[in-house]
Amino acid sequence: MRYLVLRNPGSGPPALAGPPNDFATLKEAEARISEIEASHLKAHHTYLDILPYDGDREEALRIAGVLY
Repeated sequence: MRYLVLRNPGSGPPALAGPPNDFATLKEAEARISEIEASHLKAHHTYLDILPYDGDREEALRIAGVLY
C-alpha cells in the first residue's frame, strides 16, 4: 500500500499536491500534509486528503478522478 497526497479545491476535480506527494507510509503522507498546512498563512478553499492505493499509480489516479 502507498499513499498519495491530494489537494481538493472547493470546485473542480482533485489534483496531486506539490511534490513530494507519493509516500510508502500513512505517517509520511500525514507529515507532508502538516508541512503544507504549516506554510499557509491564509485560509484556502482547498483541503488536503490522502488517497491510499495498491498497484499502478496512474490507474489509481484515473479511477479516483484526480488530475495529474
